[in-house]
Amino acid sequence: MKFYYISTNNSYPQNRHLIDGLRKNGHEVFEVEEKGQGIGKYIKIIRKFWPQRRFYDTVIIGLASPHFVPIIRLIFFKKIVYNGGYSQYEANVVSRGINKKITWWLKDFISFWLSSKILLESNSQIDYVHKLFFVPKKKLIRAWAGVNEKVFFVDNNIKKMDKFTVLFRGRFLPESGILTVVKTAKLLEDKNIDFLVIGVGFLHKEYNELMNKLKPKNFTLLTKRFSEKELREKMLACHISLGQMANHPRLSRTLPCKLFESLALKLPYLTARNTGVLELLKENETCLAVEPANSNKLAEKILHLKNNPEILEKIAKQGHELYKEKLTSKKLAKDFIDNL
Repeated sequence: MKFYYISTNNSYPQNRHLIDGLRKNGHEVFEVEEKGQGIGKYIKIIRKFWPQRRFYDTVIIGLASPHFVPIIRLIFFKKIVYNGGYSQYEANVVSRGINKKITWWLKDFISFWLSSKILLESNSQIDYVHKLFFVPKKKLIRAWAGVNEKVFFVDNNIKKMDKFTVLFRGRFLPESGILTVVKTAKLLEDKNIDFLVIGVGFLHKEYNELMNKLKPKNFTLLTKRFSEKELREKMLACHISLGQMANHPRLSRTLPCKLFESLALKLPYLTARNTGVLELLKENETCLAVEPANSNKLAEKILHLKNNPEILEKIAKQGHELYKEKLTSKKLAKDFIDNL
């Protein structure tokens, strides 16, 4: 098949793994990435697409690009697949608390209804979109996120840090649980355990206030943008990768990209018990889990794991086996084609 792939950022893992996976399965993919502002980006997309529209079987609109769906629908009468991943209403209103509820709801409603198929990150997300936007379930496909395999791969040449190190990577969104992580670090301050946090974001004010109050000595925050190689090496040098640790409604549906990154890197993944994540992973087999937003329970679990490295080794191995079996770009793209 021949696919025309349009997005504002083809490096998003949800976009990158699908583009690469389709090519690995023998399909032709023409990529268009348009990051411009205002009406100009729509004009550029139309100019690029119009002369080639007859040569492609299907157009795929990439993650976080719902505004391209109605534009393409006006000029393309074959199948349009929207790789939505999740609802933009959910990401901007439910997570970030942005007040433009009707605007974001309409963007999702229009993009979902004008698409032939929509890729979503979990069955819970499918139920959510079906109920909130009245989209028929036959249009909705569960599609795991995957990773950019050129970046995230096992490298046994990278040595673990001398001191047991817990990694938290990601933006400081309300569902991230970054405040729980700070409290946990303080509880483990005298247990020879370090915390490495790579991120910044929405909760920076609350984060700074808590850090100034607790001042954990075993906590390092890195906010710079690393090269892909540097990022992989820093992650691989850690002993545990933390998932989303908050008690937040969005976590019943969403799976963070760092989940898939951790599995690809053969890093043991420790998450709060979120139903979205547990659609894919199984506690004590392919992941470790604790009660959400509970720093005491999280501290107890981390200390137990530090003292029982065989558990970490087992979880890392089984998580990586799951990745190789179900989550490589080639396998995910084959599942996508089968679903179409």
